[in-house]
Amino acid sequence: MKVVQTFNWFQYVLILLFSLSLLYGSDLSSKIESTECPKNYTCLTTFISPGSILYARELDLSVIWNDRPSAFDQVTVLADGSGKIFEVEVAEKVFYYRVLWKGKEILVSRFDLDLSKSLRTLDIQKISLLKEPTPNGKILANLPKNLVFDVIENTHPLPKKLGYVKVKYEDQVGWVKRSSLSDDEFDIRFYQVSLETLVKPYTFLAREDNFKTELTIVGKDFIVTSCKIGELACNVTSRMGESSFGMPEEAVYFDLNLSDGKQYVCEMRRVDFVSELQRVILEEITEEELDPFINCGPKEEETEPTEPEESNETD
Repeated sequence: MKVVQTFNWFQYVLILLFSLSLLYGSDLSSKIESTECPKNYTCLTTFISPGSILYARELDLSVIWNDRPSAFDQVTVLADGSGKIFEVEVAEKVFYYRVLWKGKEILVSRFDLDLSKSLRTLDIQKISLLKEPTPNGKILANLPKNLVFDVIENTHPLPKKLGYVKVKYEDQVGWVKRSSLSDDEFDIRFYQVSLETLVKPYTFLAREDNFKTELTIVGKDFIVTSCKIGELACNVTSRMGESSFGMPEEAVYFDLNLSDGKQYVCEMRRVDFVSELQRVILEEITEEELDPFINCGPKEEETEPTEPEESNETD
């Protein structure tokens, strides 16, 4: 009898754990921290975005050097009763949000938080706006595809594609399954399409002011047909990689060699190309006016590790 009871109890625990994983859309390691909201505040749950360059500040504006937020950390954003987020001006026209992180109040740039993002509904059969962030939540509305939403708060880090995201649709605020949403604010025809495929039909004229760089780039194979820095022509080779700043994403790097021996490197991220293609969809520009952002700078010299000198001393 004891053996049967033990088996039934073990079976019950397994079923409970499986049910919880379905409820939260994640494993138990993704458990959401509970933060008590201070009196007279509205609290919004969100997370630190990956790729952030964080200089979180305490209220006295001293930088936390030894212990500061990192990607995927949960934070609680403080707002007033109407939902307006509290901001502090840390420099001229530079505002940081007041947030709770690991029990202390700090200031963080909104651009380092998931709730600064906008996402679109995907082209799937049914997307519901729910009253609560649970599978059985009351359906407030059914949402059309390719509709862009600002993130109000979220139950899990956005890149993990788990849990729910709070959004506003017309006059209703509710929750949408994260898996029903894209990863950015751009048209869903670009969603999960590789950078090489996206740019293949187009030609781009990319200009950078600091070094007076100008590149004409054919999307197919990222061939550069024209390159100059100032008045000097340059030879170019391209290579694929990952972005060196911002959200981790695909990027293409252009290595520039000038006739005077100087070398430069330029970086263009997936978001830089897609931003321009989105403008074509919105009829803000034509395909002949594609001018994406490009980040250029002098190429850093690679230093080879030096071997330790042999000692000539003898015993």
